Amino acid sequence: MDHDRYGLDGMPISCRGADCDPVTGIAFPKTPTSENGGIPHLRVILALMMIAFVGFFAWQTHMLG
Repeated sequence: MDHDRYGLDGMPISCRGADCDPVTGIAFPKTPTSENGGIPHLRVILALMMIAFVGFFAWQTHMLG
């Protein structure tokens, strides 16, 4: 172990951010982010599924008729 590399709190001196390994101090690899990644309109689909889920249980408990 390199004693000059670590501070008094045990954290690496070179890197204290959330994007670094707390033990070795090596920065995590950067992943490219794109604006078009993922499922299109995912929030709308999830919102409709949640409304359907709540509506089904409201119907089963006779809250809606």
